[in-house]
Amino acid sequence: MPRPKPKPAWLGYALLVLLAGIALWQQRSGYTNPPPAGEVRLEAFFLPEQEAAARRDLLAALAACERSADLALLTLNDTQLGHAIAQTAARGVRVRIFSEREHRADTLTTLLAGMNGQRSGRPQVRPQEALARAVPLGEHCERLERVELCYDDRPGLMHHKFAVLDDREVWTGSTNWSYSGWHKNDNDLLRLEGAPAARLFHDAFAALWRRKARPPAPATLAVAGGGELGVYFSPGHGEAALARIVRELDRAASEVWVAAFVLTHPRILEALNAAARRGVAVRVLLERRNLLDSREETLDPRVEVRSDANPAAMHLKTMVVDDRVVVTGSFNFTRSAVVRNDETLLVLTQPQLARRYKEVVWERWKRGRPR
Repeated sequence: MPRPKPKPAWLGYALLVLLAGIALWQQRSGYTNPPPAGEVRLEAFFLPEQEAAARRDLLAALAACERSADLALLTLNDTQLGHAIAQTAARGVRVRIFSEREHRADTLTTLLAGMNGQRSGRPQVRPQEALARAVPLGEHCERLERVELCYDDRPGLMHHKFAVLDDREVWTGSTNWSYSGWHKNDNDLLRLEGAPAARLFHDAFAALWRRKARPPAPATLAVAGGGELGVYFSPGHGEAALARIVRELDRAASEVWVAAFVLTHPRILEALNAAARRGVAVRVLLERRNLLDSREETLDPRVEVRSDANPAAMHLKTMVVDDRVVVTGSFNFTRSAVVRNDETLLVLTQPQLARRYKEVVWERWKRGRPR
């Protein structure tokens, strides 16, 4: 029997090139995975006004944890939250925290104060004591009592602010888990209930914990009551996140509201300018301490710009387009958020929530100062 002829080597190379091209197109076009089965129930809190309600619900969610609590946090610097996390671990729940290395002392000190029973005020623990109590678990990781911790040592900032509790819910948004983040700064905090969100963010946490270079691909989740939630993780899919922001701005027909801690990315600035030139009402509220770093001087004169009036920080990273779409998350509108930092971008397509976000930005806009 004659042997089959071997396939030419160029066919294999061509297939590899085709697959690589598809992957690149998916990233640049903002392609998203098929929606995971099931819906996500979404609730938004706005801080500092709703701090009490948000704390009540988050503390209750931590107390209800049965198996795992995975937290990707820039920092932990709030003793009430530190106490709740310590209590969760003491009940036998596996608690893991992935944090930015430069905040290691704050995170350990806050946790140890919580383990000692402290629930408010500055940690009554010296950093040296907390650092001495930590037990190494290998390179970049350690344990404090029953809490496992690993730290980011890569270029860029570990800028996430999310927690995944069991396989049932996620807490995320712009809010750092610090006293100022909850009590003083303007922030949003979103509760995403449902297995689809928990699975997606579990995968994102696993990529951080294992130091994988690429987080989960962009995904679209169905929202209970109608609407969709697009989720993008940087830096692996930062270009797709950026493309989605620009695409939503390019679709704006009547108005765009922006509340930005910092605003520097040239493609976002140009998309805002293009919207204003089309006759869209574009209003931008910027954190006053970052005005020198932001590029509001490159915005078209038709874009209305104000600096915020919060004596702490206007820490939102929010856009509202046409009472239709909300862009939010940990994702600052910068090059670093796209290519360097670990970030979450959320794009919510739900008119009811968009109107709520617009009211929040409008209230802060009214208190702001024209530039």
